[in-house]
Amino acid sequence: MTDDAVNDGPQKELDLALRGMIAALDSVDPAAPEDAMVHLNREHGFDTPHVTRIFELCQQGLADGWLAPREAGPHVRFGRLEKDMGGYAVDAVVMEDARGMGHTHTRGELNMCFALNGQPKFDGHPPGWVVFAPGSHHIPTVTGGTMLFIYFTPGGEVVWDPT
Repeated sequence: MTDDAVNDGPQKELDLALRGMIAALDSVDPAAPEDAMVHLNREHGFDTPHVTRIFELCQQGLADGWLAPREAGPHVRFGRLEKDMGGYAVDAVVMEDARGMGHTHTRGELNMCFALNGQPKFDGHPPGWVVFAPGSHHIPTVTGGTMLFIYFTPGGEVVWDPT
């Protein structure tokens, strides 16, 4: 969802809603991921009107085909929403009982994880906010269903590596 693609309507509304999360992301320290997750889930939980609206707009984007238009395997779809949104690269990924590409979070990663069907878990975490510390590495894995992630990468800094 680059500036060229953001028009009036649900894409623009999603862009504005996600921009509304930047101050919350800036208020936590990814170097303390457990504390960051507790704070984000408490203050910006998935039952709050703002986050509920983000999820509704994401579901519309999936149905309309603009949120995650690219494939990365049979059970993984993704799309770049913004290269630089207040200092974060913002992407959307949908995974159904799948593994993604291994990567290292140079400056951390903050994820909004929404259940689309089943009882999905992301690297063992239930739906909600999931934060990875700077320097951490993982192979994103969803089990038990289908999950949508909106992930915010500080500075867009990620090293894609299988190890």
